[in-house]
Amino acid sequence: MKELFLNGLTTWLEEYSIWGIFITDTEFKVLFWNKWLEVNTRIRREKIINKNIFDEIPEIKKFENYFRQVLQGTSVILSQRLHKYLIPIEIKDKEYMYMQQTVQIFPLLEGNEVKGVITVIEDVTDRVKREENNKKQIRNLKILNDIQKSIFTLNREELLDKLFEGVVKISNAPYVYLFLIKEDNFLLKRSTRNVLDYSNNLENPSCILKRVVSERRTIYIPYTKETDIKCVNPSSNSVLAIPILGKEKVFGILVIEALERNAFKEEDILNLETIAMQSAIIFENIELLESLRESETRYRVLAEQSLTGVSLLQDEKFIYTNSRFIEILSYPSRLETLSDFTKYIYEEDKNRFMERYNQILENTFEYIIDEIRIRKINNEIAYLEISMVNVFYKGKKSILLSILDITYRKKLEEELKLLSITDALTDLYNRRGFMTLAEHTFSIANRLNKNIFIMFIDLDFMKEINDKYGHQMGDQALIDLANILRETFRQNDLLARVGGDEFVVMGIIGEENHKEVIIKRLLGKVDEFNSKRLRPYKISLSVGIAIYDPKDPVSLEDLLQKADELMYEQKRIKKEKLKG
Repeated sequence: MKELFLNGLTTWLEEYSIWGIFITDTEFKVLFWNKWLEVNTRIRREKIINKNIFDEIPEIKKFENYFRQVLQGTSVILSQRLHKYLIPIEIKDKEYMYMQQTVQIFPLLEGNEVKGVITVIEDVTDRVKREENNKKQIRNLKILNDIQKSIFTLNREELLDKLFEGVVKISNAPYVYLFLIKEDNFLLKRSTRNVLDYSNNLENPSCILKRVVSERRTIYIPYTKETDIKCVNPSSNSVLAIPILGKEKVFGILVIEALERNAFKEEDILNLETIAMQSAIIFENIELLESLRESETRYRVLAEQSLTGVSLLQDEKFIYTNSRFIEILSYPSRLETLSDFTKYIYEEDKNRFMERYNQILENTFEYIIDEIRIRKINNEIAYLEISMVNVFYKGKKSILLSILDITYRKKLEEELKLLSITDALTDLYNRRGFMTLAEHTFSIANRLNKNIFIMFIDLDFMKEINDKYGHQMGDQALIDLANILRETFRQNDLLARVGGDEFVVMGIIGEENHKEVIIKRLLGKVDEFNSKRLRPYKISLSVGIAIYDPKDPVSLEDLLQKADELMYEQKRIKKEKLKG
C-alpha cells in the first residue's frame, strides 16, 4: 500500500502538479524534472537528468549559495519581490518579459542525512499583477478623493492644481496640458512642458481642441502619424484629449501626449474621464456659488436643492439652515444656536469640533474639513463629514457650515474590513466582492455612456470530475477555469466565482456584436488548455452573455438574471444533445 501511494504521488508530481519541481543530489545533478518544467522551460527530462543544474541553466548559478545552504539542512524561500525569478521563463505578457516566481528550496532527507535538494517553483505572475493593479487602483481612488474634497474649498486654483497633479500621476505621460475655455478662447493653465504651439492650427477643424469642444467627447488617437490631427506635439505618437464637461458647457480640456504608440489603456482612460467628470461638477458648484454670493435668493435655491446639509452661522446663531441639514439630524424641535447643534455631537468629538469652529472664526484656516459622530434625535449613530468656510453675510462675518451624512460609507468600510471579498480557492472575487464592485462599475459606465457585458459561466460535468477523480481534482478544475478567465479577459474586467461551479465576468464592451468575439476568445483559450492534456479531465463550459446599452437602461439585477437564463438555456440544450 505504501509503495502504491508513493508511486501515485510521484506520478502526480511528474504529470499534474501546478508547480515546477526538480530534485538534485548533493553534487547538484538533476534526479527529477517534472512536466510543468518541461512545458514552461522547453527542456526535456532526458536532456537534463543526471546533468549539473548550474551547467544546464547558467542563470541559476547566481543562487548557488542558497542551494549550498540547503545542503546544511536549512530551507530557503526566494520571494518574487526580491528575486523575480529563479529560471528566466519567457511569457507573452505586456508587463513582464519573464514569469514572476516564488521559490522554495529545502533538503531531501533520509533520516538525518541530506541526500539532495528539492526545489519548488510557483508561478505568481498573475498574483503580482493583481497586487500591483490593486495598488494602482488605491492610488487612483486617493487622487479622486483628494479632488472631491475641493468641493468644500470652492477654490478654483486649488482645484486646478489637484486636477493637474492627479492626471500626471495616473497617465505617467511626459506631456500633459490643462486648458480652460473662456469666451471661446483656450487658456493654457497648467503644463508639464511648455512646448505646445497650437495657435496656427486653432481654427483648423482637425485641431484636437476644437474637435473635443464641438463633439463634446473624449478623443483618443493611438497613432497620430496616421491621422491629420492638429494641435499636437510633432514628437508625440499618441494623444488623449478629455473634455471637462458640464451640463451646459465645456469648462476645459485635458490633453495628454505620449512618445510611444497605443500608450493609454482603457482602464486609465476611464480613470482620467472620472477625474474630469468630478472636476466638472466642482467647477459648476464654484460658478454657482460665485454667482449666488451676489444673490441671496439664488443661494437659497442651491442650498435647498443640495444633498448636503447647509447652514449659515453668525455670532453662534443659525441665520439659515436648509431642509437637508434638519433632515440629517432627524428633525430636531429646536435649532437656533450653535449649542443646539453641538449637544448632538459625541462627547469625544465635541471639543475638536469647537476647536475647528474657533480656528475658522479666527481666520487660522480658510476652510476646514473634518469628520464627527453625532447621535440623532431617534438615537441612531451617524457619521458626518463637516466643512466650514468664512463668508460675509449682510456685511458681517459668518460661517458657512455644511454637513454630509457618510454613515453608509463608514459602515461599508467596516464591513469590507471584516468580510473577505475574494474566493479562497480561486483567488477571484466572491459573490459579495462582485456585487460590491459591480454596482460601482455599472454606475460609472452608465454615466460615461459605455456598453457593458455580463457573462455567466458554468463549469460542465463538475459532478463527474469529482466522482471520477476526487474532490481535489474538482477543486483543481475550478482553479484551472479561473486561470483561463484571467488569461482571456482584461485586467480591469471584473472576474468572480459566485457559486460552486458558477463564474461571472463583467466588463466594458464596444458594440453588442463584439460579444461573439468575447465568447470565441474564451472557448479558444479552453481548447488551448485541453490540447495540452495537463489534466485527466477536459474543461467544458456553458456560457450566457447579456449586453447593457445606456440608451435602453435596465437594472444590474435584471442584466445578471438575463445572462444567467441564457447560460442555463445553453446547458439544457447540451444535455438534450447528450441524451439524443
